Amino acid sequence: MSAVQQILSENLKAIRKEKKISQQYIAERSDMLASTYNRIENMKVVPSIETIERIALAIEIPFSDLFQSQNIADKSIVQKLEMIGELSEYNRNVVEILLDSIIEKDKLEKKQEVKMKKRLEELEKVRKK
Repeated sequence: MSAVQQILSENLKAIRKEKKISQQYIAERSDMLASTYNRIENMKVVPSIETIERIALAIEIPFSDLFQSQNIADKSIVQKLEMIGELSEYNRNVVEILLDSIIEKDKLEKKQEVKMKKRLEELEKVRKK
């Protein structure tokens, strides 16, 4: 099956479990048989756009959320920043400390790089004399 269908399947399962709802519940609210929904969730059939829209409405989420990869590495910087905003205060503080540390480290590395370039230039001048 396609990567898109894989993401859809994984998201349907994750959202259903997160919301603690059954396949039967989603099927009824989507106007389909539970066995049909099961086949969609388990990638046995490829649902139409209209069917996916009905499922999204049934589980009360935006249509596009069904196709968003849950893999953090696939997220954009903006999406990751939004996710940080949803963390507990403690974890937000940890992220802030980590970011501060990385930024400070980068500044120090750049400063060191400039110093090294200057020293190399001085050495080159001495060598040419």
